[in-house]
Amino acid sequence: MARISVRMPSPQGVGAGQTATFKLPIGRRYHALYLTYSGTTFALLHMNEIRVIVNGKVIHRYSGVECDTMNKFDGRAAANGTLTIPFDRYKLKTVPAEIETALNTGSIDPKTGVSITSVTVEIDIDALAVAPVLSMTALQSDTLVGGAGTILHRGKFNYSPTGAGEFAISDLPRGNSTSMAQNRIVFIPDVNSISKVTIERNGYTVFERSKALNEMIQTDGVRKPQSGYIVVDRTEGGYGGDPLSLLQVHDLRYKLEMTGASNITILTENLGRLGD
Repeated sequence: MARISVRMPSPQGVGAGQTATFKLPIGRRYHALYLTYSGTTFALLHMNEIRVIVNGKVIHRYSGVECDTMNKFDGRAAANGTLTIPFDRYKLKTVPAEIETALNTGSIDPKTGVSITSVTVEIDIDALAVAPVLSMTALQSDTLVGGAGTILHRGKFNYSPTGAGEFAISDLPRGNSTSMAQNRIVFIPDVNSISKVTIERNGYTVFERSKALNEMIQTDGVRKPQSGYIVVDRTEGGYGGDPLSLLQVHDLRYKLEMTGASNITILTENLGRLGD
């Protein structure tokens, strides 16, 4: 698997208050995208939302700051003019586990006849940006036969607990073609904090940790906890084969012990197929 670094076509729509759009070539396997940014006033905080769109459907959604913070959680250096948009799962113990979720374009699934035929990256640029400039380089390898393979679907949701105590969430995606198993889930409160996270699946507790215990275990593993981010990570020890199955799950509850009222951004990472 020889990897190559290739400059991507120039984007359209780069400007303050606009949406920059990169249209990526089809026919190779994408492991990561390197988004280089500069300008008179243009930083990660001016990337209000980044979307990776495959065959017309969003598979990644996050802000520039959120993407960079999760990269630092994974052990990457902070972005300084270039932001990594990853498709591989970083710092796992085996190469097959890391690259399982690389974006395999142009390969036809022999059972369904479906393949990835279009990949677009959109960046919503804040109106306060001044003279933004963007370019992109892709880390690629040869496409594999057999179809798109496993896709890492990264979603974004918002909730608003009204006070201290337990706050339960039971309506996040589960058990469909794009959420067959959970790779990790991230809770980002804007104020106050989350002191404990419990996950119940079909009435049974499958995860229960205080914030302090969770961060200790992740630090002992391969991750670097980030301030304000509470992450349940199935790959925290470097093993890619231990996702939380979401198939045949009729009840999935996330119970958050809140220290006070907050607006919470939730970033989900689920393993699944290309989707319908």
